[in-house]
Amino acid sequence: MSASVIEHLRRVEVFSGLSDEELLQVATVCKPRRLAAGHVVFEEGSDGDELMIILEGCVRVSITTRLPQGKVTTSTINMLYKGQSFGEMVLLGGATRSATVTCVDPCTLLVIRERDFAAVCERSPRIGYRVMRNMASDLAYKLRSSNLLLRGNIRWQQGELGGTRHTS
Repeated sequence: MSASVIEHLRRVEVFSGLSDEELLQVATVCKPRRLAAGHVVFEEGSDGDELMIILEGCVRVSITTRLPQGKVTTSTINMLYKGQSFGEMVLLGGATRSATVTCVDPCTLLVIRERDFAAVCERSPRIGYRVMRNMASDLAYKLRSSNLLLRGNIRWQQGELGGTRHTS
């Protein structure tokens, strides 16, 4: 496996703290995938078993919501760029995709299948430990952020933050 793949993995937060030897083990299960701009990588609610790392390009992460009037709308919740990853939740156990991911630019992704990564972790449990610890830290951060947003939204709806009050 090329040294450049290890360099890319080294910059991915979920693999933080892994040694070069451990990164090499992860690199052996990475497969490159090239996708055109506009390509939907996966859709919200679909099954998935792959973690993706962006080598080149940019992707949009979006969710579908229903407005109070019943209208369904799509909202962009994040843009991800070179060196960032998505789809990590599959490493925690076969849940459906929580968002739709679409290529904004032509993209080159490194793809890791869950079962291939699980095999690496069976051979080297420290890799699994570090990755799960990194994911737990990231999920805790996201949960705190979501709680703050939800708390602010509730306070706004109750008129505590000024402006127009919206009641359900």
